[in-house]
Amino acid sequence: ANPFLLQALGTLEERMGHLAEAEKLYIAAARSRPSHAAAWVAMAQLRTRKLRQGPNAGRMCYQTAEMELKRAGLPQSSHVYTAWASLEWKAGDIRRARNLFKTALDIDPRCSAAWNQLGVMEANEENWSTAKECFETVLKFDRRNSRVLQAYAIMESKNPDGNSRQAIGLFEKALQANPRDGGVLQAYALYVAKLGDIDAARDLLKRGTKIDKKHSPLWQAWGVLETRFGAAADARDVFQQGIWACAQSSGGQSGGRRCARLWQAWGVLESQEQDYTAARRCFSRALDADTRNVATVTAWTLMEEQLGNYNDAKLIFERALKSFGSQSEEKLALWRAYELMESQAGNQKAAQSVYQRSIRDAIVKEDQPPIERYENRSVTKDSQITPPRDEILKNTSSNEVEVSRWNSKRDTGFGKNTEVWMNAGSIEGKVPPSTMKKKSNKSNNRS
Repeated sequence: ANPFLLQALGTLEERMGHLAEAEKLYIAAARSRPSHAAAWVAMAQLRTRKLRQGPNAGRMCYQTAEMELKRAGLPQSSHVYTAWASLEWKAGDIRRARNLFKTALDIDPRCSAAWNQLGVMEANEENWSTAKECFETVLKFDRRNSRVLQAYAIMESKNPDGNSRQAIGLFEKALQANPRDGGVLQAYALYVAKLGDIDAARDLLKRGTKIDKKHSPLWQAWGVLETRFGAAADARDVFQQGIWACAQSSGGQSGGRRCARLWQAWGVLESQEQDYTAARRCFSRALDADTRNVATVTAWTLMEEQLGNYNDAKLIFERALKSFGSQSEEKLALWRAYELMESQAGNQKAAQSVYQRSIRDAIVKEDQPPIERYENRSVTKDSQITPPRDEILKNTSSNEVEVSRWNSKRDTGFGKNTEVWMNAGSIEGKVPPSTMKKKSNKSNNRS
């Protein structure tokens, strides 16, 4: 079998939302040619970003790719180390991520993806000069890379000493490089809204939805913008149009995974408008589209908690936790939120029980087979032992999700500030329930 064709088919299935089929094709590609690094990278990213299997699932794929390339006598791949570094960064190991990015750049000093992701990581760590150096390095040999220009612009917008004109100039350059990039338009609109120009932000989002009608983060950002600064009726209309535009043929009544974020944002709107029956209907649709959508679980349980429906909130938490098969960052966040809810309600024994359950769950999920079962070791320093290839090449997909967080700086209770989320390379905005509640109070005062 042709591993390139199998991987291409897997990518197509993944884009269509058929994650189980995509994983089968990536597995077939890796079995067909174990040294085909792209198949291992695709499988690792699918399992960690969308199937939510935790960082160890990705590490095993990357270590195996590294080992198979060495075994075949082929040069190592900068893309493997770049993807691996991104995984370690998101898992919280900044030191190891830097080392892996350095390894990728030693292999290919002109690897745009490595420089770009290293720059984003350094910006996230508030190492502004280092991040700027990374972006400027890429632009010396890849001037029309819209993703690099977008990341550079976002860095400028976050930098306390940044220049708003320079940030806007970078966004404009990114659009000149790729006028049909929905992710750039969305990030640009969010920044313009932050500067206070709501009409310009609205125009950018409208423009984005015309260019790419199936780009659900654009529809979500537009709906949230109307929720915060416009009328509830306008926001509902945007969410409905977005669901119609983004619905997948196999998505059922909820429209499929791409619509989950829209149902969630719509539910937050109805909660703000105190139409709790409609809010529950929207949240239910969101979880029907994506059973492990953390944003939906967060918003729904918070609403029920504020209404005093603790038993309902507990039921939602319990059902959501069962859907996570591995100990991912999202699952840990759910455990913390569950514990916090019990603690704030004065149920200290219940809070302690939730905490103990989360610890037991983490221990069970982190248990690995004995070292003697593993014969192959990764050639990188500090890397963990890799299990046999056949053990990794098992179809693991059951429930499938797509939401992942790009900026993960949050408080225990899921944070109080606006967050930036990333999904398949597209940056999107998320408004926390606290902000939505403030908007609701303002609306009530005006009426």
